Order: sequence, then C-alpha cells, then structure tokens
Amino acid sequence: MYKIGELFVYGSRGACKIIDIKNEKFGNSEKTYYILMPFFDSKETIFVPVDNEKLVSKMKKILSPKQMEELIKTIPAKESVWIENVNLRREEYKKIISRAQREELISLLKTLYERRKELQLIGKNLSAYDEKFLRQVQNIIHSEIALVMEISLDEVAPYIEKTINAA
Repeated sequence: MYKIGELFVYGSRGACKIIDIKNEKFGNSEKTYYILMPFFDSKETIFVPVDNEKLVSKMKKILSPKQMEELIKTIPAKESVWIENVNLRREEYKKIISRAQREELISLLKTLYERRKELQLIGKNLSAYDEKFLRQVQNIIHSEIALVMEISLDEVAPYIEKTINAA
C-alpha cells in the first residue's frame, strides 16, 4: 500500500501526488481510494480504488534525477513514429498515450517536435489533432522532468536541449 505524500506518474495524467487515502462512497458501494492530485494542476483530483490492480498499475514511481538525465540523453537515438495516414496515426498515438510508457512517449514527443519544425520551415502548422497529442505527451513527460529535476515547466524544454547537447 502506498502512503500519503508519495509521488507518481499516473497514466496519461503526468506527475501526481497522493494527497489522501480514504473511504469514499460512489454509487452503492464504499471503497478505499488513493486520492491523487496532478502535480502541476491542483484543480483536478483523481480517485484510484486501492483494490483495482489495473488502475493502481498505472501509478509508476518517478525516476531519479540520474535516471531522468539518462532517459533524456536517449532522445536523439529514438526512431520516429510518424505515420502518414491520418486515421492510423490518430489511433496509434492514442494507444501510445494511453499506455503511458516513457520510452514510447519520448519517441512520440521527438516525432511531433521534429514534424512541427519541418512544417514550420514551409510555413505550415501541425494539424489540430497532432498539436493535441503534442500537448498531451508534453504534459506527461514535462511534468515528471520538472518534478524530478526541481525546475519549472517553462524550464523543461531548455533543460532537455542542454542535456542532449552536453551528451
């Protein structure tokens, strides 16, 4: 059982903190819940039933600063996950975000950043869907980096660039 105050990355919600563990009644049954608050969005509260293994498994321990730095250094070697077919791309990106596996998210983040740069060179923008995916993956990855490295969200992109250039 986890404790109040512990920090996690929760699925596609990004870095979260357990702010309470208590019994709540939703519908006809009462259960014990981990009550999570996204680290950079104190307006949202997430209830995770303690006895729901599938949902609890989405609570991933945050990386150490050293592990985070090593993960960031792998970004240049990541393969693009760009898919030309819009419908297939949307489906695959939804799956990547819902699985919330760091390695996949880093690849997707790199892919969307690179695609945005390519399009900007010819005076175009990412599609609305691709921008939405970029914001979602940034929230997940950037919130954990900011938390682990003890920096603000605004400092994350420069930190990533600096870390990659120093590698």
